[in-house]
Amino acid sequence: MEGQKKGLSRRSFLGLGAASVAAMGVAGLTGCAPQESEAVANAKVGVKTYSWETEPEAIGSVEGAESVDVVVVGAGMAGLSAACSAAEKGASVLVLEKTGIANFRGIDYGAIGGSLQKEVGIDLTARKEDVLQEVLRWGGHRGDYRVVKAWVDHSAEALDWAAGMLTDHGITVAPMPEEMQVIPDAWYEHFATDAFQIVPTDDLMAEGAEAGYEPPFAIGWAKAFTAYAEELGVEIRFNVTAEQLIRGESGPVTGVVYKDGSKHYQVDAKSVVLAAGGYGADAEMMDAFVPNHEEDIYNITTPAHNTGDGIRMGAWAGASIDPAPHCPMYFDEGVEGLEHMPSIPLTRQPWLYLNDFGERFCNEDMPYAYVCRAHNAQPRHMKWVVWDAKWETDGPAMGMVVCKDFRSPLHNPEEIQQFIEEGQILSADTIEGLLAKMEGIDQETAKATIEHYNELCAAGVDTDFGKRAQCLSSITEPPFYAVHSGTTLLITLGGLEIDENQQVLDAEKKPIEGLWAAGNCSGSFFFDDYPITISGVSHGRACTGGRRAGQFAADRAKQA
Repeated sequence: MEGQKKGLSRRSFLGLGAASVAAMGVAGLTGCAPQESEAVANAKVGVKTYSWETEPEAIGSVEGAESVDVVVVGAGMAGLSAACSAAEKGASVLVLEKTGIANFRGIDYGAIGGSLQKEVGIDLTARKEDVLQEVLRWGGHRGDYRVVKAWVDHSAEALDWAAGMLTDHGITVAPMPEEMQVIPDAWYEHFATDAFQIVPTDDLMAEGAEAGYEPPFAIGWAKAFTAYAEELGVEIRFNVTAEQLIRGESGPVTGVVYKDGSKHYQVDAKSVVLAAGGYGADAEMMDAFVPNHEEDIYNITTPAHNTGDGIRMGAWAGASIDPAPHCPMYFDEGVEGLEHMPSIPLTRQPWLYLNDFGERFCNEDMPYAYVCRAHNAQPRHMKWVVWDAKWETDGPAMGMVVCKDFRSPLHNPEEIQQFIEEGQILSADTIEGLLAKMEGIDQETAKATIEHYNELCAAGVDTDFGKRAQCLSSITEPPFYAVHSGTTLLITLGGLEIDENQQVLDAEKKPIEGLWAAGNCSGSFFFDDYPITISGVSHGRACTGGRRAGQFAADRAKQA
């Protein structure tokens, strides 16, 4: 099993344009290692290169081979949506999962016009174009209109399907009321796109916590999807690593080579769906696609197994990657002193924000990504968040929505008290005492800023930065509190370029036959910043794109 290695230009590999790549390799395995002359040229001009840009040698031998209609790489939201949807169409399906469990995270699942939304009086059907344009606006209109439109048009059907599947397997779901998604008087518009939420029962919370799910009730997805997959005859093979795609010279993708322990195996398939997640745990890919991440990100909460496997495999097969920079999902919850970043709504409210100079620097009532961009421009790329004893009444009155509100299980008073006792949340009975604990801040300027801020609160008008009156909570009643907080990266959102049918594109924007991508492995959708004003769009895209990819993959398999 030997093949000729072909050259792959750096611009094409990084999604920066250039000619398409002819791919070859073992029994059709792709080969695209850069030529020596390019590597030498890059070194001469000081271009940084990365190990993942060079395809590994084609795997020379395999222990055995098998055939199925559809192979899905990854058992998360996108992967299992694809697998079950393909099986519903009569395809034989094999899922290859790197870890020992089905992987689900998150709380919100976005759709437009779903049945559960309509039950609580939410119907954005007439505003599809507005939602679509909001996604594109957040991405500086770098996203593909057609790809975003596919989510807009098909999300309701996909999430209704998912809700029915969950309910049929004993998982209770409930619609999310509009008031929990929208701030009516905010200076920016929210769209009530949350299709539903899993109800966090005590049993689910306990089981999910034991299994390590974040949030714990996300285990409901895993339980239901794996049960449904089994009913459909889908085989999920855990603790195996997909390593290379099989593709002949400019031909279709015809399978996957994966590793189980120390041995390699080959799966021949008529269709392959890549749904292996992002690359937040791969330092080199972060360097290439999320500039300044070492300075701007205080903590990365991406699971350790999200190392961009599917994106690399696709690129080695001739696929194009979204042009850099990619879209990171930034959250303003990186509390200093906490290695693991739980979502603590209390510390994320639009209280008073100060930089190390002791000055306010922004309207604190901004979407998460904007807050992160603002404090990343400050000394140490962080901010001080300051509030007082009125937080139990003033916090909820600010009207924050989705994962920034004070609902359980995100808001846990006992956990907050523990953080105070352990010192992650600083506290003192005087302003001077609090400032003395805030290492690195200009105490005199900060004290003057707090005094001025209290005057704005008393007047009920923020003439400095225009914050909503509901968010003007004075720093007047002891005890006083503060945290030093930075940016948390939840996931990366750039991936393989796709068309509106989830089919992966090559460098000439032509579909690669037999290859689809979904979820955070796929691109052409998010750029610049994550549109937090559209609740649940990330998971909604994963479910919708996965379902459609599986359906198209099954159609091709059955017709081949």
